[in-house]
Amino acid sequence: MSPVASNVRNLFQDGSMARFYRAAMESLSLNGQISWEDHWSGLEEDAKRQQFRLNLPLVGKEPEIDDVDQMQYLHDQIPYHLGDIEGISRAFKAVTFFFELDGPLVLEGGRYCCRGSILSRSPDPRDLIQSLNSSYPYAQFFNHDLCLGLISASNICKLCGRFQKAVTFHVRHPSDLVNLQLVFNRLYRRSISGFPQPIEWFVKRQKLNAKFGQPNHESRIEHSRDPSCTCELQRRPEISALAPKGRKRSSPLRMMTRKKRRCV
Repeated sequence: MSPVASNVRNLFQDGSMARFYRAAMESLSLNGQISWEDHWSGLEEDAKRQQFRLNLPLVGKEPEIDDVDQMQYLHDQIPYHLGDIEGISRAFKAVTFFFELDGPLVLEGGRYCCRGSILSRSPDPRDLIQSLNSSYPYAQFFNHDLCLGLISASNICKLCGRFQKAVTFHVRHPSDLVNLQLVFNRLYRRSISGFPQPIEWFVKRQKLNAKFGQPNHESRIEHSRDPSCTCELQRRPEISALAPKGRKRSSPLRMMTRKKRRCV
């Protein structure tokens, strides 16, 4: 409480090296909780429902970062502090789905018609759909209160194995906010990847209004497809990597290699 502190105390407790050490030990790189709290305070209420953090409560003194003897103990405590692991699982399943417009918006009767496809980035769509149908047999897609249909294995192409569900809905204006959600049941629903967004956001991202075609030179005109495949994703070149081994398709990378050889 003395207004005059000793020089020894200033040197060892309040000196520049001591303050630097304390700051480093409490830095964001070492204390994830501080970083999380700063991130959480800046989120809106709707965004907070999309964020998760699993904390492991520590009893007593926090182990040193290099205390390897505590690793097994910490590992054994994890199963008891998983929090809402089912909610996290639902969130991950929802964001594996995303939406793409199949073409520009069409004005019909004073409203804009949006025709597109809900796709999946899952490496195994069939397993994902089976898991959803097993836990939530009535899972379906919604746009606000408009049902867009149930999730079914029939939405998986038998030839290329990709998930694609055609959907159609209307908006009064391209700036209207759209929120496509995966509704698991009456209690749980989650927005799919990219939502909520105004529909004009997708138009801009997909360059659907570009006068001279898309930057990757991909034509928006529907190409002829193999009649044995009902999947419209064949218009995308990356599908060639997922085609059955017995069906050869040109690879963009291989074509570029040939061109370089001719130039040499």
